[in-house]
Amino acid sequence: MNPSVGSLGREATEAVLTGALRRLEGVDAHLEGWVADDHFTEYGNRRVVRYDLEARVAGVPHVRRYRWLGKFYEHDDDARRVATLLTAIAAPDGRDRIGLEVPSVLAYDAPRQFLLLTYEPGESVSSAIARDTEPILVAMGRALATLHALPIAPARTISPADLVDDIRPRIRDLCGRFPTEADSLQKAFASLERDAPPPPRSPSLVHGDFGPANLLWRDGRIVVLDFDRCARGDPAADLGNLFAQLFRMTIRKPEKLRDFPSARATVLETYRRRSRADSTLDPRVAWYERATLLRKVHRLAFSRSRPSDAESMQRREAEAVQLIRRE
Repeated sequence: MNPSVGSLGREATEAVLTGALRRLEGVDAHLEGWVADDHFTEYGNRRVVRYDLEARVAGVPHVRRYRWLGKFYEHDDDARRVATLLTAIAAPDGRDRIGLEVPSVLAYDAPRQFLLLTYEPGESVSSAIARDTEPILVAMGRALATLHALPIAPARTISPADLVDDIRPRIRDLCGRFPTEADSLQKAFASLERDAPPPPRSPSLVHGDFGPANLLWRDGRIVVLDFDRCARGDPAADLGNLFAQLFRMTIRKPEKLRDFPSARATVLETYRRRSRADSTLDPRVAWYERATLLRKVHRLAFSRSRPSDAESMQRREAEAVQLIRRE
C-alpha cells in the first residue's frame, strides 16, 4: 500500500497507528500497511481522515483489516475534551449502553492535536428514517436521555445568554438580506430575548449537535458521532436542536419525514419516560428550537461552504424564508 501522507507526516502517522494497534491487539501485533483517505466526507469544517489498515496479530493466521478515523483539531483543549468524554463513556461503569453506541478512542496525540477513533459503520439516519421512522425516533429519544444522564461534566458550558448573543448580529445580517421579512425577524428575536430561560442550576452533559447528520442507524441502535461541541448545559438544548433539524427535513425532503408534529411528540415522549421529571421542559425545548431555526436561517443565507451557483442560492433563500415565516 502507498499511504497518502496527512498532516502528521508518514513516519509520525505510522508510529501513531502502530502504537494504537499494539495497545488494541498486543505488543506482537505488526502493521503490514495502511492507506489514508481525507476526501471520504465533505461534511463539517474539521479535517478528518479515514485510515484503512492491514495487520498481523499473534495467533491469527490471516491478515486482519481495520478502519479507523483521525481528527485534527486547531486547539488541544478541544481534542482533549472529546477524548476525555469518549473515554469516560466507554468505561465499564460509565453508563447503560442499551440503544446507544459511540466511537472509541484509540490514540490521542496532544502535541499534534490529533485524535484517532474507531470508524463506526452504519446507515445514515437521514437515509434510514424514511424506512424505519418510528424505531429511529424512539431510539433518538432514548439516546438523548442516556447521554444527558451520564455523570460527565465537560469544562465548556453553554447558556441561553450565549445563544442570544450569538443570534443578535445574525438578525441584523438577515434583515439586510431579506428586507421584506425584517419585521418578522425582529419580532422573533425580541420574543427569543424576552423568553430566554434561566441557565440550568445543575447543567447536564449535552452533545451540542445531536441531529441526523451526526447519527447512524445500526442493528436497531443509534450510533452517535462528532462530540466536538459537547458541553455542560440545558438538556432542552439538544432536544430543540434535534427538532429544528427534523422540521427542516420535512421542508427539504418530505419523502423522508412528512409528519413533524408526530415525530416531535414521539421523541419527546420517549425522552420523558427515560428521564427525571422536568415540569418546565416543554417551554425550554420550544425556546431552543426557535433559536436553532434562526441560526439555521443565517447559515442558509450566508454560509460560504455551500454551492454558490445561482440556482443553489435561490433554493437556499427560498428555504430560509420558509423557516422565517414558520417563526
